[in-house]
Amino acid sequence: MSIKIFKHLINPETIYNLLKLSDLDKSQYWSYEKLKSFQDKRLRYIIKYAYNNIPGHKSKFDQAGIKPADIKTQKDLYKIPVTTREELQENPDFINKKRVFKTLYTGGSTGTSLKYYDDIISAIIRLNVHKRGWEWNGYRYKKDKLAVVSSAQGAVKTNQTLFLCGDLTQDNLKINVEKLIEFKSPYIRGYVGSLYILAKYCLDNDIDIDFIKSVNPISENLYDYQREVMEKAFTGAKVFEEYCCNDGGACAWECEAHEGLHYFMERAIIESDENGEMIVTDLWNTAIPFIRYKNGDKVQFLDKKCSCGRESPLIKVKGRENDFLISPEGAVGATYLMNRGIGYKYLSKNGKKEGVFKSGINSVQYIQKPGFVIDINIVKNPWCIDEEIMDFRKILETEVLRGMIININFVDEIPKSEKGKRQFIINEDKELLKQYRDKTRI
Repeated sequence: MSIKIFKHLINPETIYNLLKLSDLDKSQYWSYEKLKSFQDKRLRYIIKYAYNNIPGHKSKFDQAGIKPADIKTQKDLYKIPVTTREELQENPDFINKKRVFKTLYTGGSTGTSLKYYDDIISAIIRLNVHKRGWEWNGYRYKKDKLAVVSSAQGAVKTNQTLFLCGDLTQDNLKINVEKLIEFKSPYIRGYVGSLYILAKYCLDNDIDIDFIKSVNPISENLYDYQREVMEKAFTGAKVFEEYCCNDGGACAWECEAHEGLHYFMERAIIESDENGEMIVTDLWNTAIPFIRYKNGDKVQFLDKKCSCGRESPLIKVKGRENDFLISPEGAVGATYLMNRGIGYKYLSKNGKKEGVFKSGINSVQYIQKPGFVIDINIVKNPWCIDEEIMDFRKILETEVLRGMIININFVDEIPKSEKGKRQFIINEDKELLKQYRDKTRI
């Protein structure tokens, strides 16, 4: 795409910086100090631009008593008030319509979807960081075969891409596997929940998939048990985790060392506040500048350097604040739920318990309602027996979710959002979440 076509949309300094950053293959090996210096230069530009062109940000700066000259490096970011999703929602004071190139929407996992925008340069940066992240797991954009479990993100529309059905009923899972075996894609991508269900179906039905080199789970929290199932189902494959929050520009990918996710410093600055909440500043987006934007995720900076040699920091993204249940005895996280909530598994032969066995429970979703009520959606495998469901309920009632009302619903597939995501945990008790957060924050 020629930059000349969009010359009227972008500042000459931005063109210069974009051309300077055209080779992300080289910048991934820059020193940490060089990456920070690059961030600081872009930060000064975006702050000055926002103050002079975006009324919403100018008002926030004026109220805080600061000018663009007060922000020299990222060490000065604390002076700027945070920006929330609610402030940006349908607010023209934070938008420069002349710079709008593409309209985007968040997935709505926080309860409300945000309509936001890219300018042409931020759209190019967004694509290029994805291409680099994907190359870390071996996939070359538009060159290699790719299978995508139907999702709204991560899709590459070419004849080299196999789109698998996102309605993961037992019949559709069977069809998906047949198509996958025929297509023999070395790379597979999709929402975490969808890939997990597909992988578990292969394990449960003794289907050997040995041609996949890497698995790229996106857009949802990835837990250790899900990684384990994916790598066991797709023999020889390695999981390469991806985190990307395009509203704000925060993104990170797992490299070949598998020691954490490298945060891509060339696109945004990521901070962590005293509660571990992520605050992000997009270094490129002039259509709707995200400056000290609180995106709803939590982030932990890992206190180590990656053995791969890249100096960009390693992070762990902990996911949305509502990604846990709250019982009368305290918070219950996903890993504990998975380890204890599906701890009893039976072999289907004659309904008898025997040594090594497979779970009759295919997949589960927990939804917390107000009043310590839990609705549980369960997809059963064909060999599931009543005794397993009874034991499943018993361990939840006596060990995991004591004091809660448990409702079990049997479904053909785990319900998904409009964009195809399947959240393992959905906590709809907003008042209880607020009480818990207020209690646990320092």
